[in-house]
Amino acid sequence: MLFGLVLLGALAGAVVMLPWFVGRPLPELTEAALDAAEERWSERGPANYDLDLEIQGAQPGDVHVEVRGGRATAFQRDGRTPAQQRTWEVWTVPGQFEMIERELELAADPVHEMQTEPGTQLGLRCEFDPDYGYPRQFHRMVFGGGPEVYWRVTDFQSR
Repeated sequence: MLFGLVLLGALAGAVVMLPWFVGRPLPELTEAALDAAEERWSERGPANYDLDLEIQGAQPGDVHVEVRGGRATAFQRDGRTPAQQRTWEVWTVPGQFEMIERELELAADPVHEMQTEPGTQLGLRCEFDPDYGYPRQFHRMVFGGGPEVYWRVTDFQSR
């Protein structure tokens, strides 16, 4: 009996402390939240910034992008500069917004858009910076099979 009470107390304590160790969950992504974030970026986002990201999922890695005058001027993925400059813009803030907009389209019909198994659903979560509006963290969870995607900004510096 005493062992059961101790075990129950330990479990209750673990449940209470879990958010402290794991962190708070990301908010569910909505079109309204995305629109508001894009508006904040349009109004307040700097034209010059450096951005570092950690990417997990199908193609994990670390990204560093430097933006001047609203255009990517330097880019590294895992410490190397890719030969194709067209890929640099993808990880700028406007490029991230475009990816997230596409994710909303994928989530609306993953079977046709991603050729997944019938019944597959996507869960999209995103946290936007309250001041500038850039995506701080994004997570695509796949229920039913398919590639999961996650990225988070590890450093953002206005220049």
